Amino acid sequence: MDDVKCLYHYYEKDQPPFRTLTALPFEEAKMVLCAGLNEKTKFDVDHFLELRYNRDKILRDAFVAIGGQPIRTAPVYFTLGPNKGMKTWFNEPAFVKIPFHEFDYNTVSFTYGDSLAVFNPTLNTGEEWWGKVFFYNEMVKLIDKYGLPEDPPYHMNKCIFPKDKHINDCLKFVEAHVWDDTVLDKYRKNIT
Repeated sequence: MDDVKCLYHYYEKDQPPFRTLTALPFEEAKMVLCAGLNEKTKFDVDHFLELRYNRDKILRDAFVAIGGQPIRTAPVYFTLGPNKGMKTWFNEPAFVKIPFHEFDYNTVSFTYGDSLAVFNPTLNTGEEWWGKVFFYNEMVKLIDKYGLPEDPPYHMNKCIFPKDKHINDCLKFVEAHVWDDTVLDKYRKNIT
């Protein structure tokens, strides 16, 4: 099994890590997102951002409902364990690897897959992870039971995607949502 004791945050090497679009006002997030798109990448930015803001609210509300204690209004996204597909989202990918034990467990939630897929009711095939967030120990039990989510080969920057379904309909990884900056601030100081 891959390394499920560490969280991985992927980002563009020439940018600071731990940034979250939905922590910004909508118009500012739109400008940042549009500035980072290449000519090949064409999609409805407004629709994507509306979906992302809505999904972050759903994630936060679901985490609070199970006893989570988020401090941030928008999470910083990580994967549980490494994910090679995530590297293809960036021109010059970099990552930060943080052992999970450094975090306050009550401030990190998980979805068994990309939250865009997990909270899409049209994709729900009845397994116990659909439409839910989990604490770390619960996620490790799910991974023990099912293995890691399906992760088809793709390359985001080259627009190479699975032929049988949209990339946002694939689970791809275990997503982690960090709702507190305490540990992140420690790592920010060491990244130049």
